[in-house]
Amino acid sequence: MRNWIKSVRQGNVAERWFAYATGLQWKLLVILALIILIALQVVFVNFSDRLEKQLLTNVTNDLNRQKNVISKVIEETIHNRKKEEGDLKDQIKKDLERVVFLQTKNNQLINVQILNNNGLVVAATGAGESKVGYKNPYVHSLLYNQEEIRRSPSSKSQDVLMKVYPLDLQNQDLEFDRIYMEYPLDTTYQLIRSIIKTLIIQTFYAMIIVSILIVIMTRTITVPVKEIKEQATAMAEGDFNRRVDVRSTDEIGKLAKAFNHLASHLQTALTQKEEEKEKLETVLSDMSDGVIATNRSGAIIVKNERSEQILNREIKLGEMLNSVLPLSEPVQFPITQELHNLIRIQHDDQDDPLYIKLTFTPLKQKRNKPTGTIVVLKDVTEEERLDRQRKEFVANVSHELRTPLTTIKSYLEALEDGALEQPELAVRFLQVSRTEADRMTRLINDLLQLSRLDAKQSRFDKKIMYLEDVLEDVADRFIFQCKQKKIKLTLRHADKELPRIYADRDKMDQVLDNLLSNAVKFTPEGGSVTISSRLRPDGLIEVGITDTGIGIPKKDLERIFERFYRVDKARAREQGGTGLGLAIVQEIIKAHEGIVWIESKEQKGTTVFFALPPFERRVNS
Repeated sequence: MRNWIKSVRQGNVAERWFAYATGLQWKLLVILALIILIALQVVFVNFSDRLEKQLLTNVTNDLNRQKNVISKVIEETIHNRKKEEGDLKDQIKKDLERVVFLQTKNNQLINVQILNNNGLVVAATGAGESKVGYKNPYVHSLLYNQEEIRRSPSSKSQDVLMKVYPLDLQNQDLEFDRIYMEYPLDTTYQLIRSIIKTLIIQTFYAMIIVSILIVIMTRTITVPVKEIKEQATAMAEGDFNRRVDVRSTDEIGKLAKAFNHLASHLQTALTQKEEEKEKLETVLSDMSDGVIATNRSGAIIVKNERSEQILNREIKLGEMLNSVLPLSEPVQFPITQELHNLIRIQHDDQDDPLYIKLTFTPLKQKRNKPTGTIVVLKDVTEEERLDRQRKEFVANVSHELRTPLTTIKSYLEALEDGALEQPELAVRFLQVSRTEADRMTRLINDLLQLSRLDAKQSRFDKKIMYLEDVLEDVADRFIFQCKQKKIKLTLRHADKELPRIYADRDKMDQVLDNLLSNAVKFTPEGGSVTISSRLRPDGLIEVGITDTGIGIPKKDLERIFERFYRVDKARAREQGGTGLGLAIVQEIIKAHEGIVWIESKEQKGTTVFFALPPFERRVNS
């Protein structure tokens, strides 16, 4: 199409006419030509019919005029016959020939006959002279003042107009009273054919002129229409930069101008739509929640990457939502009110399940008719975990408090029931009660400390210090305890001199005491505990407490810092632990802007690491 327009603009006449004969112009030409031909056919038929009637009317009028002249001549002849002797019929014949010759043009009137009442020919002219004395065969089929066109009796190759008139003779008692006239129509028909031929020739030339005008007219219509069509096709393909040439101020020019205006506004609207779409995609891609939109029947029309990450699968547009979400009961679409659901998803590459909260919100039109659904997928695994920890924490605290209280109550009741009368038994009961009370005190103190750490209310008296001194002091504190259990305690520094740290000495002693206490507690006799330190490549000072104890199973490592979490609850309770030591260690290290982690293998030992930033690094930062 573009090449066609280019060839027309370049002036290629052959291609231009070929193009005009195709497409819309060809259709217009054919339709207009058919309309003109039909109209001309109707005009020609009507015109030829009217022309023939008019010429025959003229002939009839001419015959009537000649009949009047002949009637007067015959009347004069009859009048003169009274004065002069002679044959009346011969005289009438001579007068008829004289009158017919004078009145007829180009010898068109070939036969005039005077008839009596019985239709016998009394006198005649021209070829009718041989009919004198014979009966005219047409006189009875023609009434007065009527006419008929037939083949001429004398000439079989031409048509004649036959007419019978009464003779208008006053006071004449004669045996003849009619006049029969034949008029040849060859000249009349030749005139009609000549006029029609001339009209056809003129019409042919007129059609050529009209065709040229139609081509010019259709070109002014079809070229802009084709350009508009090309522009519409280009717009459908996404090209809005082209414009239609406005060549006139008529309706076609106004249409082209309106189309250019439409293209400009449509380009602006689509640009805004694309910008809004990009904004929406950016918002959806940056959302921490998954978003899925469906149509009225539940087929997915919009989704973001986060929803695929949560469901751990690819979501294709057009899929049904019920087949994508692992729902216990399918959702009935369309929904009319907001719905909530909680699903549990277990991925193969993850040990713990995910808990996803689903919120179904209907999309409605102005008439409150639902047209689709927005589903928000919120990962509430952490909330569920925290809620589970809260419940476990409450249960553990209740259990940890109830157990010593139950023991104290039991021993007090025993003392009340008479155990005081047995001094040895009473002393043992009081010692157990004090031990359980101390255990409750430690538990409450640990809970209070954790609460203050969580609320950022714990006070830290931070000072510049050397970590080597802290490590040596804690080793000295535990050397006697290790000797009692025949455990080898080793202090090893990878670097001769470590950078100074900025920390609270009491809190650091508490961290090391907790870690070394756990290491000694879970290391059997004959084992070893090692305190090591080094400067890491990233500038942090790393401390590790390594033991050769029973180790921690891999499945418990992720939860080892949870409050009240114990790998072996029965053994830990026997050894007097509260289950809060590692949680306190983690909070203290975090308060010092450090990190803490554990590495362990069952039956081979455990190493607890923590790393702290040096004082110089804190100053520079």
